[in-house]
Amino acid sequence: MVFSPHRTFSFLLLPLLAAGLILAGCDSSGPPQEDPPDDDIEVPSSYTFDSRFVNGESAVAYPGQVTRNLLIADLKLQTDALAEDGASPTSNLNERYVESSENLADLDILTPDRRGFDQLDSQQSYGDIATGKSLQGKATSSYADSRTLIASSELPITGSSDVTADQLILDYLERMQSNSQDDSQLGTPAAYTTDKGVQMNQMVNKLLLGSVAYSQGTDKYLGDVLNTDDSPNTQDGDNPYTTLGHVWDEAFGYFGAAREFTSGDYFDSSGILTNAADRNGDGQIDLASEFVYTWADYSVDRGTVGGEFHTKAFEAFLKGRTAIINEASISEIRSPRDDARAAWEKVVAANVVHYLNSMEGDLSGLSSDETITRENLSDDAVQELNEHWSEAKPFAWALQYNPAKQISDSALQDLHAELDSAPPYGKTKSEAVSAIDAAQTIVQSAYGFSDENVADW
Repeated sequence: MVFSPHRTFSFLLLPLLAAGLILAGCDSSGPPQEDPPDDDIEVPSSYTFDSRFVNGESAVAYPGQVTRNLLIADLKLQTDALAEDGASPTSNLNERYVESSENLADLDILTPDRRGFDQLDSQQSYGDIATGKSLQGKATSSYADSRTLIASSELPITGSSDVTADQLILDYLERMQSNSQDDSQLGTPAAYTTDKGVQMNQMVNKLLLGSVAYSQGTDKYLGDVLNTDDSPNTQDGDNPYTTLGHVWDEAFGYFGAAREFTSGDYFDSSGILTNAADRNGDGQIDLASEFVYTWADYSVDRGTVGGEFHTKAFEAFLKGRTAIINEASISEIRSPRDDARAAWEKVVAANVVHYLNSMEGDLSGLSSDETITRENLSDDAVQELNEHWSEAKPFAWALQYNPAKQISDSALQDLHAELDSAPPYGKTKSEAVSAIDAAQTIVQSAYGFSDENVADW
């Protein structure tokens, strides 16, 4: 699932820090300013930073990341819809994956309509937000495509474990599109489920979250530039931001938080995340600043019982961007960078635990020595087991994309061996539970999760 509007959690609002002086540069039309201002700003409570080069303009911009987050979310909505009553066959299921954003003018942005809000008039198509952006372009970048997906047995398209995220995504999209032409499958979960129980809609979505958003965010934007001692914190051409500031913004954009993420406007009195909040009261949602995308959404989901991943990640992004505005040394910026990557990684790992827990719950109706078959489970339990395995597996795959990952390669190999390559049909419940428990132990040991968190997720 991509968005869940009914999630509760215990959260700590970031303290509202006193607003400091904002660095203001000079507009090209104004008088020259010989020296930059000396005053540093304090860490704000929202991801809002003024340009030090152009008066009155924001230093924050990440339209490409907004566009790709929308494409990921909307492709999930499109594939999910294949199982709905009244579903229509499709011949363009891979468009949101392979096409560049400016070529998608005929496709609706699905998220606002499905979430029940109006987006800005200037954001009516993907190309309105950013041009030249595609999902496949990032899934096949060196940050993702150079890594083959780890499997303990054969994957469905090559007969071996030597397959990339891009290859698997294309295969699954083609198979779901073909299934949509079959009236016996269209309008049922069979439209996106393999014979072995793998839900291809979930796999594609989580593979994209890992190979595009997470790999780019943690490796490219929080990695490459910040790993050099001469990172350029100077104006990026004629833009109102520095090169380093923009790189940081792009990582934040892939994380997907709204710019006032811990604001009460995004949560009701019970702590339920609403995803969209009209902060400026103009009657429309700015998809670049007033909406919470999938990774940030999940950070709320797994933030219960002391996890606080959403606040830890958001606070780290705020601190790092403030340090960049204040022209801090690269070593000072690396500290919040490390915190942001660590919090984000724990969101991924916590999701693996969550779906392992869910799998064990799906088997609760069986005795320990009973074999797991579709006939031995209720229809609901079959669909839930298929879904939960198909989320646990690609979330575990996503862990490999963080160059600073806490889990070792050998532990990650062991984790995939326990997960296997399909839901555990044909095994006894005790065999499946043993593998689930072993997988949880691997993750818990790697990340130091408390017993309370692991049990609660």
